[in-house]
This record gives sequence, C-alpha cells and structure tokens, in this order.
Amino acid sequence: MKDRHIVGLGIMLATILSYSGQCVANAEVSVTRNTTSIKPYSLKITKYLCVGMPYKRTSVPYCKTVLRRNHPAVLNVSVVAPETLNWIWVKVKLFYKFSSYQPFLIDMEQEGCEYVKNRPIIPLTDYVYEIMQKTAPELAHPCPHGNTTYNIVWWLEERYTPKSIPAGDYRLDIQFFAHDKVTLFAVETYFTVRRAGVIASMLEW
Repeated sequence: MKDRHIVGLGIMLATILSYSGQCVANAEVSVTRNTTSIKPYSLKITKYLCVGMPYKRTSVPYCKTVLRRNHPAVLNVSVVAPETLNWIWVKVKLFYKFSSYQPFLIDMEQEGCEYVKNRPIIPLTDYVYEIMQKTAPELAHPCPHGNTTYNIVWWLEERYTPKSIPAGDYRLDIQFFAHDKVTLFAVETYFTVRRAGVIASMLEW
C-alpha cells in the first residue's frame, strides 16, 4: 500500500478546540512539536478512548493515549477502512461534567461527503471545515475516502481555542457512520480546563 503523509489532522470540535497531527500509512508515528499560547486558562487532555469496538466495517489495531511531559497528550490510533466510502455521517457532541457528564453547547451532525462536495452555508460546519483545510488538506477533499489504513496522531492545537473557556471537566464525543448507520469509528476525548484568574467567564466565546 502506498504511504500517504498528512500534515495536521483537525478534530472537529467547533469553537472549543481542534487538533492537528500527522497521518502516515502503515506505521506508528512519534511526535515532537511545541505550541505556545498566552490564554487566561490552561487546558489539559487526560485521556482518549476509542469506543464501540469491535466495528463491523473497520478495525482498530491500536488506540493509545500518549502522555508527554510538558507537551500536549497525543492520540495514536490506527484505523483500517478496507472499503470505499462515499457517504460518511459525522456526529460531534460536547459534554460538561456536573455531577455527571451532561450535553453542553455543541451538538452537531452532518453528512461529510455531500457537505464537502457542495459547501452549503452552515456557519459552525464551515468553521470546522476551514480548520481541516488548513491542518489536513489531504482529508478535506470530496469522497471517496477509505480503501486504506489510517495511522493517525492527534494532539491539541491551542491556537484554535477561544479566548475564554469555562473551568471544569469535559468530554468530547466524535463518531463516524456509514450509510447503513454502522459505526466506522468513535472516540471520546476527556479534558480539563483550569482558569488562570479568579473569575471564570464565558463572555469572550
């Protein structure tokens, strides 16, 4: 199988955060990268969790959280997609932890292939897609997708986070479905936001 190199892979998380990384076919990837940002909060990813396995239409040989001292945590995952995909439904949902995780602000669903082909005006989706164009141009193209193995590294790209985020614990769910509603891949991202100041504010979102 021919190797493909993808610089930056944006995870869709609306105006909260985005990820970038490198995708290389058929090999686990080591990552070194520094990002700097002055924000009134700190954000730390504590865990990535691939859920719902085993999948019927794809397979995941490995799914790892790589914790790095003084660097963002990394998701290192391999997804084998043997069939050609011309229809991919994407769901993105954010949860905030009160006594338990509850839906919070972002609940987005979109058929990705049709959107990329025709580009209807959908502000939230447009924002996410523009990030993907910058961070993962080889993925932000019209279908077909699949018929390959994706070995992907994701990590937090802080320059895409907003000026202010409420302090607390979060979970971000991202799911991909085939045309028959069968899950292709699903991941949960757990992260914590701590404010640098005394008063947490949502006014700068």
